[in-house]
Amino acid sequence: MTPIEAVKRWYVSLDDELQTDIAYMFVSLTLGDCQFSPAAAVRRLLQWFDLRSAGSEHEDALAAVVFRASFEYMFADRFTGAGWTFPEQLFKEVIREAAEGKEASKIATTAFRLLRNIPDRKMKWRQAGENWNALVNSVLNDDALKQWTHDQFLASDFGPTQD
Repeated sequence: MTPIEAVKRWYVSLDDELQTDIAYMFVSLTLGDCQFSPAAAVRRLLQWFDLRSAGSEHEDALAAVVFRASFEYMFADRFTGAGWTFPEQLFKEVIREAAEGKEASKIATTAFRLLRNIPDRKMKWRQAGENWNALVNSVLNDDALKQWTHDQFLASDFGPTQD
């Protein structure tokens, strides 16, 4: 299994809500495709995984590095309880402003639902983080990626030939 296939396997094992969060942020911010709806972003990310795994060993390994860096930059704080302080405060502020009749009332219902679901989301993210860290420690760390790339090169037609 290639590194990017390992990432895809981890990704598709996640809850649909987490898949949507990750895909939307990755496709929008990393790939720069801001025109996708959250559901379409999931399909776009799956397509990206498939395209990267069809490339050379270097393209595959570099795609894994890109995903790892982007994912950890955007989501690593969700693996701990402390990473949820800002979202909780934000949702409470939106609800408070809605109660005061300010502009935020348009999204207060969504904020209330998200605030109510934070305990469940924390649990899902904590488990996703444990699985992610295991993947990084085994397959996606720099040494493992370099070794995989090296092994693939040696096994290819471009590697050393035996006379």
